[in-house]
Amino acid sequence: MPEPLSVSIAATPAKVVIERRVLPGADAAFKAWADRFVGSAGRAAGHEGTSVLSAANNGRFILLRFASDEDLKAWQGTFEYGYLMREANSVSQAGDVAQVRSGFETWFTLPDLPMPEAPPSTWKMALLTWLCLLPMVIGLSYVLAPLRLRFLAEVALTTAIPVAMLTWVVMPRLTRALYFWLYKGR
Repeated sequence: MPEPLSVSIAATPAKVVIERRVLPGADAAFKAWADRFVGSAGRAAGHEGTSVLSAANNGRFILLRFASDEDLKAWQGTFEYGYLMREANSVSQAGDVAQVRSGFETWFTLPDLPMPEAPPSTWKMALLTWLCLLPMVIGLSYVLAPLRLRFLAEVALTTAIPVAMLTWVVMPRLTRALYFWLYKGR
């Protein structure tokens, strides 16, 4: 008798956003702390990436991505994490409570605005993403058609270019323009 088919469903990535306000005159000390903090996260199992962003009023956002919520919680449960978070208080003040996100909602946040307690409704994020993605993919298909690229090369370009455009150009502008609609009434 054959063995039952085993299907593995990938864990949902977890993202945490930590807001800190650098104390006056502590910029260099904060940078040294942030380097140690990011290094600690980078050594943790399941760590997938980190960004440190500057914001208004001496604010900093530290965005960390882990393969799963379990990986994030395991790192947050270490002695090193606790020590570094206590040390952060000597060079900065905590902003809003650290927020864990697990989907596209990080596309719908702006570094100069506090992150709302709850993300936009899933249907709003999906609709806006699709409405932005569709014309880009269609346009790129027409632009690339005369080049007669191999299937894989064309698909790679018609997905990579829109993802980059959405991440760094389109979503920040649309989130700012539609902020009230995105977060109203969730």
